[in-house]
Amino acid sequence: MGGVRVAVAIGLGLVLGLERQFSNKDAGVRTYALVAGGAALFTVISIYGFPGSDTSRVAAQIVTGIGFLGAGLIFRQGLNVQGLTTAAGLWSVAAIGMAAGTGYWGLAIVVTVIVLIMLAVTNKFSPQLRSQALRDAHFSVRLTVADAATIQSIRKSVTALMPSAAKPMADMGHWAIGQHKGMPTLTLQLSDEELQQLVPIFEADDAVRKIRIESNR
Repeated sequence: MGGVRVAVAIGLGLVLGLERQFSNKDAGVRTYALVAGGAALFTVISIYGFPGSDTSRVAAQIVTGIGFLGAGLIFRQGLNVQGLTTAAGLWSVAAIGMAAGTGYWGLAIVVTVIVLIMLAVTNKFSPQLRSQALRDAHFSVRLTVADAATIQSIRKSVTALMPSAAKPMADMGHWAIGQHKGMPTLTLQLSDEELQQLVPIFEADDAVRKIRIESNR
């Protein structure tokens, strides 16, 4: 009986893993199948291997372990955070494996179908949604610089690179000069397009000691 439950869990993990594999994600068929099967096996062992014990302890440890595994899939590259959906998928497939391990096959199958539909639909439309979100995004960028002369240099660089942005910035107060821990700062309000062009320039400037970016959405 326990073997059947683990086999069902692995099968459901394979289904979700295939979707991730076709979407060129780091965690694919093998990862999802192993997570689902492992979660189911731990669950079965906690039920039948230690009769009379508190089986909820094993379930809690599975959740914790999957949390660490999922965290390893999340990384930040520039302004983009990647791996969140894959990590959430692993968390979900572990829950599906636990459901199969306890014999709730119907629940495990239904949740698998729901998660599969969500992944497939959102994967299809996510490029359009992301593009629109980036177009609407505005960011506050605070530069901590070596001296006041650097601020003037940066303003000239921005004006030369993006002359169309210079007048709105001057008219609408998109520049703000201040201090942070005794060092001059320059805060700019930028669109996503401006941010992508200007941040590499700021990063290459040795006089820029620190860059802090916050979304205003």
